[in-house]
Amino acid sequence: MSGVFSRSWELTKLSFRVLMQDKEMLLFPFLGGLFSLLFSLALLYPTVISGLLERGSETQINVLGYVLTFVVYLGLAFIATFFNVCVVYTTKVRFEGGNATFMDSIKFAMTRLPRILAWSAVSATVGLLLHMLDQLANRLGGVGGMLFSFIQKMLGLAWSVVTVFVVPAMVYEDLGPFDAIKSSVEALKKTWGESLIRHYGLGLVKAIFLVVGVVVGIFLIIALSKLGGIGTVLGIVLLICYVMMVILVFSVLNGVFNTALFVYANEGQAASAFGEDVLSGAFRAK
Repeated sequence: MSGVFSRSWELTKLSFRVLMQDKEMLLFPFLGGLFSLLFSLALLYPTVISGLLERGSETQINVLGYVLTFVVYLGLAFIATFFNVCVVYTTKVRFEGGNATFMDSIKFAMTRLPRILAWSAVSATVGLLLHMLDQLANRLGGVGGMLFSFIQKMLGLAWSVVTVFVVPAMVYEDLGPFDAIKSSVEALKKTWGESLIRHYGLGLVKAIFLVVGVVVGIFLIIALSKLGGIGTVLGIVLLICYVMMVILVFSVLNGVFNTALFVYANEGQAASAFGEDVLSGAFRAK
């Protein structure tokens, strides 16, 4: 366990160095979350669709429900992918010795809009299929429901693993969705394969920061509550801000590290900000 933690901490520090050189990358996940929230609110109880659902038959309701679900998945996937492309491009330029500005990365992502939209459509389709499996599991219940629920979770897990390097493939190789998936799978095969999940160090360190922060935050809220309602509210706000900052930071660190791993897998050498011994041992099976 100590070996896993020490390696995870080293990888986090190396990724953090890159983040410190391009602090504007923190804006990308923040904007992604903001636009996702606005998009979700815009689709919440749309008047036209609600009217159609009220007048339609059960079959129409189901079809329209799936259409709306697909639109939600498509929009959220598009927003997330767009800003992930920005993070990867900023990292790519930094690895190559350059310094991409915030607008440089936005402009680059704009040149990849067809790729981003195509990938978002594929991602939304898979998401819809997984959603339908989940609904089927809920309807069946019992052993059958448990079986389909297990299948749905395993398929979702497998999808998240094989697509981990899709965005770097889109940025570095300008690939469409299916070629990007193939490139992502090849990158996994060349280095870590099945060990990816078990040794995902940044996730471990992120969990530690969140747990420690929440524990400290609870004690802080209790201490500030002595000041009255204002103190309690202040403590809650500080805790929320801390959790959001951890999520933003590690979202960027995840993109930086994945980009470095993609470069290592495809070029056989470490990016300038990382040592080859660290990358090659990042997910080594014990």
